[in-house]
Amino acid sequence: MGSLISIIPFLLLFVVMYFFMIRPQQKRQKEHREMVSQLEKGQRVTTIGGIKGTVRAVDETTAVISINGQGTEMTFEKGAIKQVDPS
Repeated sequence: MGSLISIIPFLLLFVVMYFFMIRPQQKRQKEHREMVSQLEKGQRVTTIGGIKGTVRAVDETTAVISINGQGTEMTFEKGAIKQVDPS
């Protein structure tokens, strides 16, 4: 019985860590996966490197982004897209 009582604080600590650290991170990852899967041509995006541009083409794993109005394009993995910017 004594050993069970000594384990309870560790279990409580794990439960608190789960709800304050692990669960929110999983939620952010899910939201990012959904955002990346809904990526469409013409959307303004920001990459994890801070590059802003407009999506020109999208396939299953990559996105081609036009960086400026002069035709400069770069290809990124979809996971490198940080956010879709409001138009």
